[in-house]
Amino acid sequence: MARGARMADPQRMTPEEHGEAHALLVRAVTEPDWQAASQALDALMGKLLVVRRLLEAEERLPQRAPRRNG
Repeated sequence: MARGARMADPQRMTPEEHGEAHALLVRAVTEPDWQAASQALDALMGKLLVVRRLLEAEERLPQRAPRRNG
């Protein structure tokens, strides 16, 4: 799978992580207080950077040979 496609795969996030990210995004774009919106956007970007680093680290791991049944 292409790297970009893997990062965009919503199945790689738990339902809780997906819900938190969505809530932060909604808050960032709908919050009338610009400071609160900025904090929500900062929190969302922080979460996305962690996910990106984890995926990059996963890509650097050696690939395992497929298991043979039998």
